[in-house]
Amino acid sequence: MKTKPFSLFLLLASLLICSALVISCSREKKEKPAPQPAKVETVKPPTPAPVAKKDGPVSLDFDNSPLSEVALFITDQTGKGFILNGVESKLISWIEYNIPRDRLLASFTNTLAAFDLILKPANDKGTVYTIDKIEELKVPFKLDFATSKRGTFFLFGSTVYSKEKFPYPVKHDSGHWFAIIPKSLADQLASKTVATNGKS
Repeated sequence: MKTKPFSLFLLLASLLICSALVISCSREKKEKPAPQPAKVETVKPPTPAPVAKKDGPVSLDFDNSPLSEVALFITDQTGKGFILNGVESKLISWIEYNIPRDRLLASFTNTLAAFDLILKPANDKGTVYTIDKIEELKVPFKLDFATSKRGTFFLFGSTVYSKEKFPYPVKHDSGHWFAIIPKSLADQLASKTVATNGKS
């Protein structure tokens, strides 16, 4: 009679231990998920720049290429560094063959000029250059003006501006006021004036 409760106790104890083992095993499986395979992304290789030898003449074939690529190629060929002031994405075309290596930088300068860009030395040694947009030439343009107690006013095109709100720099010389404006705008205003005078 005494052995039955003891064996029942052993049975219950063994069931508890087994269930504890099953629960701990299932937790370990949940906590350690199987590693996921790494995603492999295919990267499109960049368009290769023209290849040239380090000695002898250089040939180039850039067709609507970003200036940054062209400048990198010239750096590789000449050892010169370039600072691109906001023009790195400008597209240029430069197709030229058998350029003597000592003329490569001069040829690059001429090509940049054709795309309204200018090459300027950035240091005294001539090892680093900046590439900027060419600023349009500015010229003085004679203004019609009136002065009163309220101030000086200018007629510019068909609009009247006060001296303080005039959109361009002005200067006074020999009794006349001049605006310093881009040459293309000065030519445009001059042609309108000639056309207006011709009608009257």
